[in-house]
Amino acid sequence: MKTWQRVLACFLGGCLIVGAFWFFTQTSLSDGDNQIEKEKKALISEFNSNKENIFSQINQLITEEKYDEAISLASKYQVTEDQALLKLKDQAQAELTKVNTQKQITDLSNELNTTPESELQKRFDLYSKLLELVPDNTEYKTKYAELKPIVERQQMISSQFTDENGVHRKLEKFIKFKLKDVSTYKHLETKYVENDDDTLTITITFKGKKDGSNKITKNTVKAIVDLNGNPIRIISWK
Repeated sequence: MKTWQRVLACFLGGCLIVGAFWFFTQTSLSDGDNQIEKEKKALISEFNSNKENIFSQINQLITEEKYDEAISLASKYQVTEDQALLKLKDQAQAELTKVNTQKQITDLSNELNTTPESELQKRFDLYSKLLELVPDNTEYKTKYAELKPIVERQQMISSQFTDENGVHRKLEKFIKFKLKDVSTYKHLETKYVENDDDTLTITITFKGKKDGSNKITKNTVKAIVDLNGNPIRIISWK
């Protein structure tokens, strides 16, 4: 067989394979569409034949507060696009939403009642969630408003300290700048006290070589910082 004949044969063979694949694909899709259409018609026929009984079942399920089952049954025949059926489904969905919302409110309220007054952040978060569920609740709005500035202040303060060892970020940076050999620095402890004038008194205890000394010694630095953590003045360095 000549070369051009072999090429032609391969080409025709490829065309046959592609054509066969296309035919079977289209046939499968067509069969699938037909099956879906048959199932749809069967559901519509079943619904029309038992419409009164189906409505009665859904209403009974709603009365018994079995909203999930009512929604499931209504969804089964949703393909009929029957307006009365869709209305019943919406009713069941609305009732289910109410039940779920009330459960969330109850759970959050119970958690709030067992949360100590001292855990301000947690109580604030709980009131925030309750307000999302019941935006017009006066008690929730009042408590949220009371806690918000307190929690924001706490967040400003806590952000000044590292999560790793609790050292004050900016004061530690200042201390390292003043050390003769920063590689000798080792943080030991950080304490702070809130002052009445929106400042903090920070006390950091560490080991390191101070400027002008060749010995590694234990040092304690006490300083005043503002609410953004900026050092205002050094009270003592011992």
